[in-house]
Amino acid sequence: MSYTRLVFVAGFAMFSMFFGSGNLVFPLMIGVKSLDQFHIASIGLMITGVLVPFIGLLSMIYYNGNRQLFFKSLGGPAAFILTFSMLSLMGPFGVLPRCIIVAHGGIDLVFEGLSAPLFNGLFCAVTAFLAWHRSKIIELIGTCLTPLLLLGIFALIIAGLLLGPVPSISNLTTTGALTEGLLQGYQTMDLLAAFFFSATTVIFIARALTSHEDKQNLERLSLTACLIGAFLLSVVYLGFVYLGAKYAPILCEVAPEKLLVVIAEQSLGRIALPLAAIVIALATLTTATILASLFADFLQKDMLQEKIPRWAALLITLLIAYTFSLLGFSELANWIANALMIAYPALIGYALAKIIEKKTGRKYAREVFWLILLASIIAKVSAHIGVF
Repeated sequence: MSYTRLVFVAGFAMFSMFFGSGNLVFPLMIGVKSLDQFHIASIGLMITGVLVPFIGLLSMIYYNGNRQLFFKSLGGPAAFILTFSMLSLMGPFGVLPRCIIVAHGGIDLVFEGLSAPLFNGLFCAVTAFLAWHRSKIIELIGTCLTPLLLLGIFALIIAGLLLGPVPSISNLTTTGALTEGLLQGYQTMDLLAAFFFSATTVIFIARALTSHEDKQNLERLSLTACLIGAFLLSVVYLGFVYLGAKYAPILCEVAPEKLLVVIAEQSLGRIALPLAAIVIALATLTTATILASLFADFLQKDMLQEKIPRWAALLITLLIAYTFSLLGFSELANWIANALMIAYPALIGYALAKIIEKKTGRKYAREVFWLILLASIIAKVSAHIGVF
């Protein structure tokens, strides 16, 4: 495989892994709330939804995607607990069931009355099949699923932008619009994903490199792949925020997981519903596959020390996700948001400190993490009891 093809396959896969349930919903919600201030809100989204995850990607690339080495500064027990918490939140207790819920929301508008328990079970079965072939996940996603996903996304964005109305006047101030974009960008959870998706990408590229000279290019090729993924993510985010702003009057009462399908129907008619459903299914399936695989591997290797086979760990992961998928999108979103508000700032600080450590040799990532985490906890508790 040539360098160019290798990097683009990895970059496309990176985009697809990041672009899951939250990425289909939150940019549209930002547009609905910001209206003609969508360009200001988009800046906030670019900061927390693209720049912050890229910091995480960069910091991990400096450690060749080695999660254990990256979190070693925190000490063994703390690193284990943090890793478990992040993978649980992204996996069967948070984002993975959210992927299932959003996928059902899109398909339900095409096949009205489709049973959620039935669809969710089928979605988990397909996810299990794809996740089982872990050695081919990146190539499958990058060469097959992502091109189809991008074609569908850009078709919906172009049609919506050409045919939609002008955004209405917003009541938000510039600061309010920026804050809206920043906070909703948190909900994408892409910084947490960066810590683990980057490892998958680095491993894929490393396996394709054979000579010693190739190995020396691993960092550069990994960084290039991440830049491609970040660029695609930025373009799609901007298009989705603008779509949300243009179609806001008809989206106010629409469930979050059905926003894109309603936009497609308004811009292209009911004939576009299958296209929107395919886009949603592909986006959520690619993310769900890698999340299920990551948590199952952690469960089997790190938690249970390979005392159970991988298929059993994958089954346990998807059974938990299936159960949580029946709770509904809003409940999950609120639960995830509360956890993120505490952990996110500390993880941002830690990623930045690890980059500085790699460049300067100054090792204070551990202190930065615990200080920011303590400050976040104090702020959350104080706000809860009404001190501030």
